[in-house]
Amino acid sequence: MVTPRKPFSVSVVIPTYNGKALLARFLPSVVTALRNYTAATGAPVEILVVDDGSQDDTVEWLTAVAFDFVRVIALSVNRGFAPTCNRGFAAAHHDLIWLLNNDIQVTPDALFPLVEHFSTPTVFAVASRALRLGSDAIDGAGRLGRCVRGYWKVFEGYDVFPDEMPPEAILPTFVASGGYSLFDAAKLRALGGFEELLAPFYWEDVELCYRAWKRGWEVRYEPRSLVFHQSSATIKACFEARTIEVAATRNRMLMHWIHLHDTRWWLAHLAMTGLLLLADIVTQRGYWQAFRQAWAYRQLAFQRRREEQAHCRRTDREVAAIFATVRQRHYVKTFCSPAEEMALRAAWRKSHFRTGTTNNKAAT
Repeated sequence: MVTPRKPFSVSVVIPTYNGKALLARFLPSVVTALRNYTAATGAPVEILVVDDGSQDDTVEWLTAVAFDFVRVIALSVNRGFAPTCNRGFAAAHHDLIWLLNNDIQVTPDALFPLVEHFSTPTVFAVASRALRLGSDAIDGAGRLGRCVRGYWKVFEGYDVFPDEMPPEAILPTFVASGGYSLFDAAKLRALGGFEELLAPFYWEDVELCYRAWKRGWEVRYEPRSLVFHQSSATIKACFEARTIEVAATRNRMLMHWIHLHDTRWWLAHLAMTGLLLLADIVTQRGYWQAFRQAWAYRQLAFQRRREEQAHCRRTDREVAAIFATVRQRHYVKTFCSPAEEMALRAAWRKSHFRTGTTNNKAAT
């Protein structure tokens, strides 16, 4: 007789920086979701709010309010997204880690469909469907990946209509967003968490999930789990647009230097990088600045490259083939441009598919 597995316990990790107002608005929805989950399953839960050296009184406020399930970890200095999350991962007690931005409003039942996937031992992470707060605009759904001229393109989104999808279908995603995804805690720790070379922000979730794919694990998208996102509320409020763009470009380079191992694709990457640097002399888009910042970390990046080459179970091309197959499924609707996304949203409304404008109230 097979003994039924105990329900998965869940730790929520929320990194925050000067985010008192956002936490006051959105943390209650997370508490409600956990309360619903633990009441239904009996599994233990916790919320770890990791304060990244805030200059407001976030820590004092959280201590005074004393939300259910909440523990506060206060860092003395600001270190950026990856180190802050990793501190939370190390302190988490439970089977699964639900990583949420401080500007995420979750629906009361958002956790249940995510947890279902972890009965499959190879699942590393599962991403929710995210809409922009106050609208039905898509903030995050499934993501497809393909390597073009030596660079991974990872921002082609896709979504599905559940009534067109076979009930047994699994939806791979290249990336599980670092703002609203559930992770296997043991696998996350086995990978060492987020790559701290990418501090202060951007591309951490892409790098982590690509690492997991190449280790032979799975990253999935679950459209039944719905959250709402006040997009980039913290980063845009604290950093200039140029700084954000340069950091993202630098981290994209570092991700490729660590993980792009296919010989032909690597040579294509080097050639395209050279062309982009030449073009930047005219365009002045910050590519040279990003390259210089990445080059400063080259020794660490190439050390990490050797380590990852030793642990790979999938090649770059095998990962690409997974998403080429997903793209061909008849029930998968892809979008890259705002016009394509608007067309998909219009189709949702026509079919009365669940959208943000009718469900923001339900999430509060």
